[in-house]
Amino acid sequence: MPHPTICFVASSHIESSPGGDTVQWRMYDRAAREAGLKTRTWFDNSPVPQADVVHAFNVDRPLGIYPKLVQAKRLGIPVILSTIHHPHEWLARARRFEPPAGVLGKLLCRSPVGRSVPFTEAARELAMLVRDRRLAQLPDLIPSWRTRVRWLLSNADRIALLTQEEATYIREDFGYAVPPEQSLVLPNWVEGVGEASIESPKLFDGLPEPPVIVVGRIEPRKNSLRVCRLAEIAQRHVVFVGEPLWGETSFLETFRRAVLRSHYARWIPGVRRLEMAQIYSHSSFLLNASFVEVSPLVDIEALACGCPVATTKYALHHRLLPPNTPLCDPYDDRSIVEQLRWRPERLEPRQVIDPERCRNELIEAYADLASPRAPARRHFMK
Repeated sequence: MPHPTICFVASSHIESSPGGDTVQWRMYDRAAREAGLKTRTWFDNSPVPQADVVHAFNVDRPLGIYPKLVQAKRLGIPVILSTIHHPHEWLARARRFEPPAGVLGKLLCRSPVGRSVPFTEAARELAMLVRDRRLAQLPDLIPSWRTRVRWLLSNADRIALLTQEEATYIREDFGYAVPPEQSLVLPNWVEGVGEASIESPKLFDGLPEPPVIVVGRIEPRKNSLRVCRLAEIAQRHVVFVGEPLWGETSFLETFRRAVLRSHYARWIPGVRRLEMAQIYSHSSFLLNASFVEVSPLVDIEALACGCPVATTKYALHHRLLPPNTPLCDPYDDRSIVEQLRWRPERLEPRQVIDPERCRNELIEAYADLASPRAPARRHFMK
């Protein structure tokens, strides 16, 4: 049998606004190609590419993947779905506390209907299409947001979970219990961060001690602005490493001004991934004070480089971390300040996830679904 072709499917913003799902796609693409498989992407609205397996990302963003997977399933192409699902209870609370940009966003998220994630997500999709002048895609909002998500879950041949705990919240939020034959637990692994260096990165020049680092996109959900302000109270140097989230102009401008006024905060908007090991290896520790996470890749990367981690209470990956990992309450200023004042000893570099095992399980799933001897595909539901 010829080497199968894997087609990765995601929103078009996966490249223009890179985040954890972007890193996942690139790691999976590299693993597939190194195993001799062919790969391609389907991030635009072009016709269905030729492929033996489709691998889609982010069930919480059905607008970018639902119409494509409907086409793929009609053609009998098997689908792997990486859910990357954020628990609704956590997400609704975060949006009430730190609403998205714009007056309408604030009014919506702080109103009674703002407690309904399906309602706010449907409103967000509509606003995005209008803002981007993609009115021809308005029919893609039908059926409802929740119905589209349920379709994606029930029609996937494999559901790739970052942790088993993610399945618990998929059942709670969508009423869908992932059966064992559909489940593929595939944690984030670490690769491509470069090598540690004896020399401290130039980004830290002039700092009196190794700084706390906050790694990830600059956006309300990551709690970037409050950490910046609380660095002044803690009198602790903090370096933010992350791209701005596209579309959050108001928040980003407020954050930029806060950094400029601060005596303790720096923001590095763009760093090559190959430089991250040097940054992790010369930092005091990584602080993750996000309001909601699934399984943050940055925590795993930091530990692989011997960088201690203080992570958020609102994440699903705690069992993967060392048992003494401090947990931060992102809603409690005292908790954040207490963590900012932490000065831990460096750790021995530690791979908490076995990269080779994960790569092998991913490639086995691709091969199984692409095989002509594979079991009958899951029933196609309209």
